[in-house]
Amino acid sequence: MICMVLTTAVDWWRARIQSKMKERLTSEFARYILRSKLETDLTGVQANVSSRHSSEASGWYTFKNLLDTVCNVAGVVAQLYLSSTLLSVGHAPIFTVLCLARPILVAVSSKSLSSKPHLVQANDPHFLRMKSLRELGRPMYRQDILTGDIVEHICPEFRRAVNLLGDTDIRDPSLQYQRSNGLASHILTKLARDLPMLYYSANAVYNWAGFNLTAIAALHQCESLLHSTFESAFDSVWTAAEQVNLAKAVYDLEHVVHKMESGDLPYPPLGRPHEQGMAVELRNVSFSYAGSTSNALNNVTLSIKAGQLIIIVGANGSGKSSIVKLLTSLYDATSGSITVDGEDIRSYRLTDRRHATAALTQDHHLFPLSLRENIGIGNPAHVADMGMIRTAAKQGGSEGVIAKQAEDFETVLRQAFGTQYSNGVKTTDKTLLGEAFDKILMTPAADVSGGERQRLAASRTFMRFTSSDVKLVCVDEPSANLDPEAELQLFNNLRLVREGKTMVFVTHRFAHLTKHADLILCMKEGAILESGTHEELMALDGEYRKMSEIQAKAFIEFQDRKSHL
Repeated sequence: MICMVLTTAVDWWRARIQSKMKERLTSEFARYILRSKLETDLTGVQANVSSRHSSEASGWYTFKNLLDTVCNVAGVVAQLYLSSTLLSVGHAPIFTVLCLARPILVAVSSKSLSSKPHLVQANDPHFLRMKSLRELGRPMYRQDILTGDIVEHICPEFRRAVNLLGDTDIRDPSLQYQRSNGLASHILTKLARDLPMLYYSANAVYNWAGFNLTAIAALHQCESLLHSTFESAFDSVWTAAEQVNLAKAVYDLEHVVHKMESGDLPYPPLGRPHEQGMAVELRNVSFSYAGSTSNALNNVTLSIKAGQLIIIVGANGSGKSSIVKLLTSLYDATSGSITVDGEDIRSYRLTDRRHATAALTQDHHLFPLSLRENIGIGNPAHVADMGMIRTAAKQGGSEGVIAKQAEDFETVLRQAFGTQYSNGVKTTDKTLLGEAFDKILMTPAADVSGGERQRLAASRTFMRFTSSDVKLVCVDEPSANLDPEAELQLFNNLRLVREGKTMVFVTHRFAHLTKHADLILCMKEGAILESGTHEELMALDGEYRKMSEIQAKAFIEFQDRKSHL
């Protein structure tokens, strides 16, 4: 009984601290997995590498199951010893009552939330931020994170959110509701399990005449205990072995993650001035996407001088965006070579290549963070500089969008999933829970239109331009949801910040830019069909001229409709 009291006290203490241990270890594994997801390139995403990511809880369950295995083995040894020493006699009615004592105590003292109406809403800002940052590991954000070069910002912020959260209990609410009972209750419940054994032991002392029956009953009871203990031991061994493999898979992510090829050279190269931007040359470059049976690019040869403004035009599927994806180091070329300032692009450090490039595309997503941070993260070194953020918002045309939001720059458009929900609660309930649930539902989540999202994404890109490291800017159809006037303003703002940068524009509405372009490329079926200045291509009377005349006609019709309205 003394042993039972001591072990129960230890179990009670363990239950108090194990939730804290679990959350700390789980958060550490979550950070490791998050970083691996963020560093996986687009090829890795298409190859479903993420399906091999193990659960962040693997480390905790491995640790716990290994300890359980040790305890079960010790239990087997103890039960073998007890079976050789305990004898008892039995009386069926009393024995039955004593066997029911523990189940009855457990049923009376247990608490469950599943059968009770309840409403859950997370409101701890550090917990919400941790959930939002973890969301950034999703594939939909991968291109924005890689082209924005913000991996080194996200991971420290995730760690900071976890540290600020501290030991706050973030377990499932149902587990939090099942809070621990007092020590005395735990001891009583544990002792109730062994009341039959205590009864037979007492009879072995005070009713020695029935010793033979006592021996039989003791052996029978010990056999049952040994059987269950052996089962637990074997189950824990197999479970621990499985959990060890799952935990190992987390550490193996370092070898599984798909990353772009990275060299050793710094960019820009030491001692070489780069005031005029990045010079790029493609030689016989072909490229195909994973799983595709045809090439997106076929033997493309192209020379872009430092500081030039290049416009790429062509029909959908002509290969325009594929060139941008190669220039921004989202993919490696299938064949051929790409050189940057005279060196193979793969000879430079990948981090330096991404530091030196910026991209603005129609595929950009807004992060589940505040609008302030969505823009400021374009230059993580100045993510808290409101002056620079306001300037970037103005350049990207998102000032009006932000002004319409209830919380201005602090508005979060999309909270992380699972931060609020209900169970068994209806808005029609005349209860406090019903009123609270109705209030949550009646408070719409902040959202913006497609064009407004593009303005915010553009503002983030302008914030990125504040970094002197950016030498190449790739703009890929950033104005699909903008009207021609808003598009013209965006392009003008982009041209105003082009000093010291090479700019590559991909757009289906190129009339605004042609007079400023140093070189225009007209593509078709993955190859460059025509190249030259606007005047040269118009004189060819080919594909470019036909597209240009269609563009001019569409713009005139837009102006006519506007005047009519």
